[in-house]
Amino acid sequence: MPANLDLATLRSFTLIAQGRTFAEAADAVGRSQSAISLQIQRLEADVGAPLFRRSRQGVELTIAGERFLGFAQRLVQMNDDAVLKMSGQAPCNISLGVTPDFAETVLPEVLERFRQEHPTAELTLRIDGSKALVEAVARRDINLAIALHLDDALNQGIVAEAPMLWIGRQGFELREGLALPLALFEAPCAFRTAALGALGANVPFRIAATSPSLGGIIAAVRTGLCVTVRTRHLLVPGLADLGASLDLPALPSVTFSHYAYPNERSVERDTLIEICRRYLGERVATQEPDRYDEPALASLDGVAQQIAVPAL
Repeated sequence: MPANLDLATLRSFTLIAQGRTFAEAADAVGRSQSAISLQIQRLEADVGAPLFRRSRQGVELTIAGERFLGFAQRLVQMNDDAVLKMSGQAPCNISLGVTPDFAETVLPEVLERFRQEHPTAELTLRIDGSKALVEAVARRDINLAIALHLDDALNQGIVAEAPMLWIGRQGFELREGLALPLALFEAPCAFRTAALGALGANVPFRIAATSPSLGGIIAAVRTGLCVTVRTRHLLVPGLADLGASLDLPALPSVTFSHYAYPNERSVERDTLIEICRRYLGERVATQEPDRYDEPALASLDGVAQQIAVPAL
């Protein structure tokens, strides 16, 4: 007779399979790390195959584990759906605000990971500038924002820090005696302020392209006409960090924080913040660098969304 699989064990298995460490999975389900290890050992005995193998990066799924993951996810989701419907509880609703850099780069991976962990949660997305997002949280138009650091009472802490980079098409060369051509948002813009401040009066420059959207800036840079200033998240194929090759001045770091009302926490919201932290970079607990704000626009499919375009 087939074994009856334990749902709590399946939940631990799916967390680890999706990238959590054993310690992180233990924290997520409220158990000890040794208890999680024992759960996995019993699960492997029940299914008759090893599900994980150790690697330099930690643990990874075996072929049997990859085959089993889909079954485990469906069983956990069916359990959660049944509990929600029978209890009459409404699904958790999160209205998330993010900046254009986030939306154009890591947001699709963040949302995919979040759907895996909370498939019943309902998500509404707003893409806008940092100040506008914080104001939207204050009005309760959205209940969570991941935006550039601002000194605001709703700032609940740093999510990640990333250095600004001089980014251009691979192979871009600047002829001697010519001004550095830049692609930048109109003011006010954090990256524009940083770029012009770093260049100062020592490096000749000209504004070669402007756009109200990050997509427009990227398109201009891809032509090889100009360079821009963003973070490493914008280093898509064909673009490169040109700071060293062009001997350009150093740039400050940009810091992302999350904004919300502290008394409105939920498991789903905390999970989403943690996923954002992982994809944006390691959390910073050091001295605060220079802070900046930024303007808007991007587009994304797959969730309900609000996209705001600032006036130029």
